[in-house]
Amino acid sequence: MSDNGPFERELATLLEAPYSYIHVVTHDEARAVALVTRVALAAGRPVHEWSATRGMPMVESRGVGADDIDGLLDAIEGETQNAIFILKDAHPHLQNPLLVRRLREMEPLVAAFGKSVVLISPMAFTLEDLATDVTELRLPMPARAELLDVARIVFPLDRWPDIDREGLVTAALGLTSRQALRAFHRARLEALRAFKENDAAAFAMDRVVLDEKRRVVARTDVVEFVEARQALDDVGGMELLKDWLHARRDAFSERARAFGLPAPRGLLLLGVQGCGKSLMAKVVSRHWGLPLLRLDIGALFAGRQAPELAMRQALAIAEAVSPAVLWVDEIEKAFDRDAGSGSHRLLGGLLTWLQEKRAPVFFVATANRVDGLPPELLRKGRFDEIFFVDLPDTASRQEILSIHLVGRDRNPRHYDIPALATAAHNFSGAELEQVVVSGLYLAFGHGRGMTQDDLLQAVQQTVPLARTCEEEIKELRVWARDRARFATRDATEMSYFGGLLKEPRQS
Repeated sequence: MSDNGPFERELATLLEAPYSYIHVVTHDEARAVALVTRVALAAGRPVHEWSATRGMPMVESRGVGADDIDGLLDAIEGETQNAIFILKDAHPHLQNPLLVRRLREMEPLVAAFGKSVVLISPMAFTLEDLATDVTELRLPMPARAELLDVARIVFPLDRWPDIDREGLVTAALGLTSRQALRAFHRARLEALRAFKENDAAAFAMDRVVLDEKRRVVARTDVVEFVEARQALDDVGGMELLKDWLHARRDAFSERARAFGLPAPRGLLLLGVQGCGKSLMAKVVSRHWGLPLLRLDIGALFAGRQAPELAMRQALAIAEAVSPAVLWVDEIEKAFDRDAGSGSHRLLGGLLTWLQEKRAPVFFVATANRVDGLPPELLRKGRFDEIFFVDLPDTASRQEILSIHLVGRDRNPRHYDIPALATAAHNFSGAELEQVVVSGLYLAFGHGRGMTQDDLLQAVQQTVPLARTCEEEIKELRVWARDRARFATRDATEMSYFGGLLKEPRQS
């Protein structure tokens, strides 16, 4: 049996039973036809294909035209062999109530002769009149082995001995075989162009394949393809969270599956605003080499579709381009426990998906508050881990300041970073970034280079969130102390009570 094992086994069972009407939902029509044909031939059953443009060769000799649906059904009904009839894109004809009635009346005769009608179309349809007669199957996206076969066709081993086919296949996971073929051909053409222009060193084939995934995602308003440029080294502090991510870097590989490891399910990043939770969602994508999708909860309620339908479509797209990272920012705003029934239904659908999903989609949610989060979202099994992202300690602040100085073409060695980090006590990562930006503005306004005094002045002019929201941050810390893992190694020593937030003694 092929890599489509579960689907193929279920299809073979339905055809053997036989089920009269089977609907295969897929955009990968050619692959679906090949699978149905393979199962049928293995069982020694004839296969006949029909489309509205080419008709069905079996009935052409009887004068039945391609668009003669009644003649087609007459031929299917009159066939005495246990044949399988594949009808491509027949769903528009099912809007005709007389045709639906005809299919219902035919069903006992189709079953009596062991025949099956397989409808293949890219969209699901719901017809109450046929609800008990049609069995729906969704064809999974091609697995690695299938895509590797496609890659070998486009990149023959004798002509392309050194390319990273595994990387290409990983990038193509979630595409149909036809989409992957187009993406591989485009990658080959651009690679040849790069070689010709002596620019091969800067060319990455997998980026070309990922562009195809961007086009898939662009079909919906509620999911956005995010370009993740930040690497793990672009984040200051959070050593424990970084270690956790690094240990799972190859968790979606075939080697991990062979080792018996399940694919990681997701992370909930809870903590103080401006401390890098959203940044870490992007870093997960970049560090693991997976595409990043952002689910816009606000668009679910403001879009053209019903929120529940839009959510299902968004999750289906995430699964279609998997392995991928699906990111929801500030999830507490969408699923507050005091929200209305519509939000609760949406939450129910998300929780069911989180619990039962089989596709390798890593779900990352961020939250700034816990008091509004529904308890069922925090239950074990929804996420692999809940990390608390606290205000950066002194060492982390030094690292963050250095990162932002380097990012703006300034040498950290020209500044007293330890003194700045001490002065910026209780500053969040976002506030430290603004210190650097404000220092640059001060220097630019005076027409000179940025100095230590510019940065110190920026620190003195900033009122940190830790001061204005001190009680909320304390409550977060108290909640997280026994319920979450801390992202920073020294965070567990931070003061929970009394005065402004205090840091541990530095060794």
